[in-house]
Amino acid sequence: MLAADRGQLYIYTEFTQRPITMRFSKVAWLSLEMAALGCTSVVPGSQHIRRQSGPVPPDTIEDCTYFYDSQPGDTCASIASDWGITLQQFAIYNPSVKDDCSGLVVGNSYCVEQNYGNGPSTPASTSSTRTTTPDSGTTTTSPAPTGPTPVQSGISSQCKQYYKVQDEDTCAGIVNKYHTFTLADFYSWNPAVGSNCETLFAGYFVCVGFPGTPTAPPTTTSAGATPGPSPTQSGLVTTCKSFYKVQDGDYCEKIVSSYGTFSLADFYTWNPAIGTNCGSLFVNYYVCVGVPGTPTTRRSVTSTTTSASPTGPTPTQPGIISSCTKYYKTVSGDTCQVISDKLGTFTVAQFQAWNPAVKSDCSQLYLDYYYCVAVPGTPTTRSTTSTTKTTSTTSSGPSPTQTGIISSCTKYYKTVSGDTCQVLSDRYGTFSVAQFVTWNPAVKPDCSLLFLGYYYCVAVPGTPTTRTSTSTTKKPSPTPTPKGPQPQQPGIVSNCIRYYKVASGDSCYTIEQAQKVSAANFQKWNTGIKADCSNLFVGYYVCTGVA
Repeated sequence: MLAADRGQLYIYTEFTQRPITMRFSKVAWLSLEMAALGCTSVVPGSQHIRRQSGPVPPDTIEDCTYFYDSQPGDTCASIASDWGITLQQFAIYNPSVKDDCSGLVVGNSYCVEQNYGNGPSTPASTSSTRTTTPDSGTTTTSPAPTGPTPVQSGISSQCKQYYKVQDEDTCAGIVNKYHTFTLADFYSWNPAVGSNCETLFAGYFVCVGFPGTPTAPPTTTSAGATPGPSPTQSGLVTTCKSFYKVQDGDYCEKIVSSYGTFSLADFYTWNPAIGTNCGSLFVNYYVCVGVPGTPTTRRSVTSTTTSASPTGPTPTQPGIISSCTKYYKTVSGDTCQVISDKLGTFTVAQFQAWNPAVKSDCSQLYLDYYYCVAVPGTPTTRSTTSTTKTTSTTSSGPSPTQTGIISSCTKYYKTVSGDTCQVLSDRYGTFSVAQFVTWNPAVKPDCSLLFLGYYYCVAVPGTPTTRTSTSTTKKPSPTPTPKGPQPQQPGIVSNCIRYYKVASGDSCYTIEQAQKVSAANFQKWNTGIKADCSNLFVGYYVCTGVA
């Protein structure tokens, strides 16, 4: 027994009391309606092809089984939508309309169904894949993909252009390389990469073009708009009048601060492709830094309670204590703790009270900004540490040094990129890591506070002047200098394969979110970083992926 409703056919048999549901295309359903009315039906293999009154372009596919006359106001997209096919299918059926639909002619008859909705008629010589339906045992044949290999699963056989994924590629980055399709298109063409690009594999080919996809980035023209430079990321505001080329080391807050004429929210609105956490800011791409109405000079900050003194340097963050008497400009590697240790005249808590914009976790300390390091009453010389052990350095020692260096030190060493306590011990061969930490207690037992460019004690009276012989209990060979980019945070695991350079304003949490790394893995791969992330160094590399 047959029953039909809303484009579905229900078949009841003597073997089952539940209906078997079949869904038909719009044209196939018209054929069923015609049959119900006693008309001649259109069935696969018959010659009853619906041809309307308009001329048919000569390059229309040969196995078209239904046509539609183009009307005034029609577009390729509207016709495809009306007839339940994709824009790509419409372009394949009707090559004369061209990729940009500029060849659509009112009055012409265009194909809206191929081979009665069963897909293209496949010549015998065409390679194909066969799929067996478990329930019925029937087989259907569909064209096999003819693109390059390897590809991720799920790519349609209609893909006409491919791209080989490179290391460090992202889905958004690939979209921005082409500017001819959207991120939603990319996900629909490559379903195996996931909905948030979590399974994009380097070395595999992905689809970057279907029939109907533009072959060049679209040009946007609007009254009064001035064409901008290229390349730019997708979605850039069309009214942009001022551009900036992103440099290595840039981050969103830094760009906003360097101009001082717009807010971070403005920047994200004008450049939506970079995301709301600056996770997709691409080096050497142009971003928008001004629209009509944007000030051309830096905004002045007027506040009786948060502005720096009139004689203070710039740039500074808002909220600096008004009674500040001395400023310090941050450099790469600085943290609140580092600055406190470096100057030795105030605590971290005092520094944060004088500079509240850095936040209680020091996550908003910006590179190359000026911060208050003294107010009336702040000592002008380094505070002495009262302990039972002498911790001051010798008067003849070099600087800068950290506090607590043993007073009997006879030899110093200035750290360079890649140094760790173990590396220094192995390099000299005249002292152990434990001895080095004893002479330089500020580095901490885990060596997490060893600072680049500082002097450390490497000898005291009695320290050998030549490398000691290697005993059976010592390591047979020195620890090699860490691989990967430099400088690195101490404690990075040896199997790290992906790195991230810490920017001003970063915290462990923001890095974990931007790099899609769990907090547990981030701590496991960067063992030298404290649980509270207080010793995350700006300008240093951290591990964000392992082999």
